[in-house]
Amino acid sequence: MPPIFRHLRNYLSAGLIGSLLGLVSFPLMTRSLSVEDYGLLGLVSATVTIFVSFAKLGLQNAIIRFFSEARNRGAPAFQKLLDNIAGISVLLSVVGVLLWWLYAQLVIPLIDDTPLLRWLFLLATALIPLKVIQSLLANLLQADERSGTLSTVTVFEKVFRLLCMIGIVLSVGLSSERALIVIIISEALLLMVLLYCCGRYLSTTRLNLNWAVLTPLVAYGFPAMIGELTAVLLETGDRYVIQGFLGSESLGQYAAAVNICMYLEWVLILALQSAIVPHYVKLYEEQGRAATIAFLNKSFEIYVAVALGVFVVFCVAAPDLIIILAGEKYRGGLVVIPWFAAAYVLVGAISIAAAGVFIDKRTILLVKWTGAAFVINMILNIMTVPHFGLTAAAIATFIAMSIRTLGVRYDACKTLPVDIPWKALTQSVACAIPALLLGYWVNSGSLLIDLFASATVSGVIYIALILTINPYMRNTVLERAKRVMGSNTA
Repeated sequence: MPPIFRHLRNYLSAGLIGSLLGLVSFPLMTRSLSVEDYGLLGLVSATVTIFVSFAKLGLQNAIIRFFSEARNRGAPAFQKLLDNIAGISVLLSVVGVLLWWLYAQLVIPLIDDTPLLRWLFLLATALIPLKVIQSLLANLLQADERSGTLSTVTVFEKVFRLLCMIGIVLSVGLSSERALIVIIISEALLLMVLLYCCGRYLSTTRLNLNWAVLTPLVAYGFPAMIGELTAVLLETGDRYVIQGFLGSESLGQYAAAVNICMYLEWVLILALQSAIVPHYVKLYEEQGRAATIAFLNKSFEIYVAVALGVFVVFCVAAPDLIIILAGEKYRGGLVVIPWFAAAYVLVGAISIAAAGVFIDKRTILLVKWTGAAFVINMILNIMTVPHFGLTAAAIATFIAMSIRTLGVRYDACKTLPVDIPWKALTQSVACAIPALLLGYWVNSGSLLIDLFASATVSGVIYIALILTINPYMRNTVLERAKRVMGSNTA
């Protein structure tokens, strides 16, 4: 099996297992907490993501880009890289904690004077250093293409968190405060496990701040950080608008639907990005631009065919899944699912279509287009949410993410052209439409039966059609089936 497929398999497996575990914990949260408390906890989590994105300074992206380059230059250069990443990660963690504390003390009371929200923000202070250092360690493993180790560790953390949540629900009952404490404990455990897994790097690592070494990392990482920060704001900024105009109950309904859609992001986008970016950076360093472009073009074709199929199955199954897991009180948020699912499919394409951003170290393009998308998203939300509700928020996010994806791809292709696979896209859309319509048509009167029946109908129809009209996908599946059968026979 080629290395890229092995890594993709590992990340996909971790994403699928993590999603299943998340689906088990989802009803624990939504049914144990009020809609308002669930919305507030989601607001805290979204804000943590924003601050962590800022505090990392984009160094996690720099690790991916400079890891192979530094190792190819020899042991001393590689050790310097590790020493300085360790030193600046500690510094950034301290800065992040100070900024978070100031925000919780000075800004949160102006947004919402709910005592519970202020207390949740103070508790969440512990998450900032934990997540900053975790991210850098995880990207160190990712850059070294240790996908099996990283996937196992992330699944382990999710299992531990779920078991703790179940224990609290059965013993004393779940509250937003207790849920946050469980998250903090599980994140601390994850950090300890990552430190152990990175032992071969850290055993000889010493904290250092050499600006000659750090300058190219920061120069690459800072624009990536701004891009990541604005991307997080793009995905979460509308929650503040919803809280301000529609209130906590609408925010809770919206958060539940978006959180379900984020499972799609974990399975499809993060798995792809984790596997493919280190691979094509290494490919570029070892075999050059032409081989990299050929690999990216073929990967884009496969992504389009697979992503459209996942989108179809997700859209027909997710509404029933939310009602089954969370209850009727969250039905108001179902309208956002198709828009967010489509948006995440577009976001996933960036790791392939805009590879020139990462390879040519032009992460400033992420800032340019993500910043523009964030501004557009917030303007559209403020203008439309008070009148049209949650649907307007979802459509605004979809429009903004479309602008971001197309814009980044346009500029990235000026130096590393990756073609849009129009033929594969047309074929996939032609297969997706009947699969989606027939999936929505399934209605037995039972939510549980509809969930599995609609997903099965849509999935089977899409796969049958795409294998019929797409020769490359058909040949790939047949070749893989022959290998499996041959190995079983042997």
